[in-house]
Amino acid sequence: MVEIRPMTKEDTLQVAELENQYFSEPWSEQAFLDALDKKDYLYMVAEEDGAIVGYCGLYQVLDEGNITQVAVREDMRGRGIARELLQDFMQNGNRRGIDAYTLEVRVSNRSAIRLYEACGFVTECIRKDFYSLPKEDAYIMWKR
Repeated sequence: MVEIRPMTKEDTLQVAELENQYFSEPWSEQAFLDALDKKDYLYMVAEEDGAIVGYCGLYQVLDEGNITQVAVREDMRGRGIARELLQDFMQNGNRRGIDAYTLEVRVSNRSAIRLYEACGFVTECIRKDFYSLPKEDAYIMWKR
């Protein structure tokens, strides 16, 4: 069974390893450690049998949350973990006073776009050449 909970410093090595697998410009373990020490960041993980199988994070500015990462281990996908993680994550954000969420997603990442749409996000614009490795546009999505 998957448990959704706030990220701890003990989780950052596993999270950084996942980050390296799924993002072209990954955060380091130290970047996650630094973020956990700042009150304007929120990170949560999905854990099963002692292993981190997913995580998400945001940077809060006033009442808005900029979602920086959402990832689920490839062999765990298709089980609804990302949706549950994102929903619990936004409930925690709401308790912090966040009432609008935004994120960028590669225009080619159809599965992530479907997930975000299922969670109430809508595409509001395109940011040209947002990603560099490889170069690609991003949809800017919002949930208000």
